[in-house]
Amino acid sequence: MISRDMVHDFIDVDMAYADAAERIAAALHVPGSRRITLALSGGRSPIKLFELLRSDSQGVFRDIPWERVVVCWVDERFVPPDHPESNFGLARKWLLSSLPIPEEQILPMPTDRSSPKEAAKDYEQTLRQLFAAESEPADFFPRFDLVLLGMGPDGHVASLFPNKPALGERTRWVTHEPEPGMEPQIPRITLTLPVLNHAHSTVALVTGSKKQQAFEQALNDPDSRLPAALLSPQGEMAWVTCFSD
Repeated sequence: MISRDMVHDFIDVDMAYADAAERIAAALHVPGSRRITLALSGGRSPIKLFELLRSDSQGVFRDIPWERVVVCWVDERFVPPDHPESNFGLARKWLLSSLPIPEEQILPMPTDRSSPKEAAKDYEQTLRQLFAAESEPADFFPRFDLVLLGMGPDGHVASLFPNKPALGERTRWVTHEPEPGMEPQIPRITLTLPVLNHAHSTVALVTGSKKQQAFEQALNDPDSRLPAALLSPQGEMAWVTCFSD
């Protein structure tokens, strides 16, 4: 169930995007010299958000220490990186190509493997290597500095869909969903719910009237099993919403 004190609702979609961008910028202003781990979501909704984040018009965005940011992905469709449905391709076009992030710090999910299952296994190993220096037990989950999420009209987050096997995964870091149950009907690779719930900071941007019903169910129904309702990060969480079209 979504906590009401985490919800920041706007009647204007531009205001919602601006608020989400400012929250992301604040979360990425990590002091010191250590790396900053960011997990991006896909879909079309983030395009305007990406445009704001790469903008030089406001200092709060310009001063993000992008050179220390390591970019990972929350989920990916099992398509080549130049495919129109590629989350990595979208982020590369609208955000990453304009930022001074070293290439070796951009870690897309590998969609050139023999299957989504193999891709999920390989990406988990990539993340385990990335977070290996953390002094945690062998069965720990990684703690991203920031996870950026959206939500679908069915209440899904990442590629964790209602009543699908991936939603119930509790030991793996990365899993696959062969049948998402919504368009586009493309197999997915996704971070698991425990990984999402271990983030230091999470910003979920939810816009459009088609998503209002599912969001209100996740917000108001204590027995809701929608993926959005099961999201309860240990760190800071902000649901930034606007249901005006």
